[in-house]
Amino acid sequence: MTNLGAVERVEGRAIGARRLTMTQALAGYIANERIENIDRAARDKIKWIIAHHVGLSFRGLRGGEADAMRALAVARELGEGLGTSTIIGQGFRTSLIEAAAANSQLMRSYSQDDVLLKTGVHPALVTLPVALGIAERHRLDGASLMTALAVGYEMLGKFAQWTWALEVPRRATMPFGPFGCMVTAARLLGFNDERTTVALAYAAHNAMGLAEHDFGPISHYYPMVCRNGIAAAYYTKAGAWGSETVLEGKFGFIEAFLGGKTLDIDAVVSSMGSNYAVLDITEKRYPGTGLNQVPIEQARALFREHRLGAGDIDGIEVSLPRERENFEAGHGTGPFVPGTAPSSIAYHFAMLILDGDLDPARYTQVENPAILDLVARVRFTFVPDKAIRYSRVEIRTTDGRRLVKEGDFFAFEPRTPEQIMRRDAAGAIPDSAIERFLEMLERLEKLDDVGGLMACLRPNA
Repeated sequence: MTNLGAVERVEGRAIGARRLTMTQALAGYIANERIENIDRAARDKIKWIIAHHVGLSFRGLRGGEADAMRALAVARELGEGLGTSTIIGQGFRTSLIEAAAANSQLMRSYSQDDVLLKTGVHPALVTLPVALGIAERHRLDGASLMTALAVGYEMLGKFAQWTWALEVPRRATMPFGPFGCMVTAARLLGFNDERTTVALAYAAHNAMGLAEHDFGPISHYYPMVCRNGIAAAYYTKAGAWGSETVLEGKFGFIEAFLGGKTLDIDAVVSSMGSNYAVLDITEKRYPGTGLNQVPIEQARALFREHRLGAGDIDGIEVSLPRERENFEAGHGTGPFVPGTAPSSIAYHFAMLILDGDLDPARYTQVENPAILDLVARVRFTFVPDKAIRYSRVEIRTTDGRRLVKEGDFFAFEPRTPEQIMRRDAAGAIPDSAIERFLEMLERLEKLDDVGGLMACLRPNA
């Protein structure tokens, strides 16, 4: 149980001495957040997230990304012509559930979706398709969409926990992703505190997925979270019941998925609604985990600065935080299959040494002797008490030098929504539709109907 202090700070109203469960305390924030509370920086980041993932969807369509094509085929088979919901880049309409599932997979194209590295969750894939779909279906305004996404990211950025370090490791989006999905839907469907508590209970029961094989969840995992979340949200809307102690109860979520780990729920709830988690997202511009960006970019800088080729490198040692030791795919050195190569730091090092950049075609060359020779020169160690993104790369050269870079942060120079859409959507939808989309996105807080935004994303816009 938790006292009301945290909820009072978030809601700004006196409630007396009554006590709430963890689930109820979280529901209090989710149901009562308002667009007026969300600062300009967080609003701008939400707009960028929308543009980034819409752009990824068009890239996946243009490149015929395999899992995206499968998701579209399923949407056609199960729902073509049976609904009014938009799939990005498609002329046909389908049901809300099928559109959200397909859009989630499109946004996953080439594994360059956003990630909250503090908690290890991929938030947009389980919040944005649901938010766009429900807002379009119910003709909701842009402020409602933005508020729903903000609370979804708050839940995933502050309630979720890093799970690779547990005795039984899991990918964080697997147990926690449904919570982001459900609170996003709950906000858009106008749930009060009580209904939102039920929604959180459904989220706990939607948790699923294993870390085997750990280089990635089963294909279409994220769309399945969206499908289940939408169904659960409408069951909640229809009056379903859920446990008020689903998180902290004897057989609840924390015991089942976190091994009984103690959470300071007062601290979690009081943190929500300020320093928004949406500002903490990391962009990926190549496949694999965002955790690998720091060592990859450290190595890239050293290779370029010292003009190193394959013949110059005797060995490379990479030090990572101990919490990453269970995440074997990230420091894998083979044997590889095409699906595992993008997760490997060592494989990226080999690509950079051979080509000076990251060529996507290389990810399938898992038996290339030149790549495997360089991968074999990389060794990993794991050190305690470091930030989750910490990395130290030391290169031993054949002439006896030791070249070192160390740190725990890297960020790409951001692209604007306009740059993203003009690059990724060109040719897929009319130029006039791109212009309308960007104009609506810019004034999203004041947009009356998200349906107009979604209409721009159909080729017959």
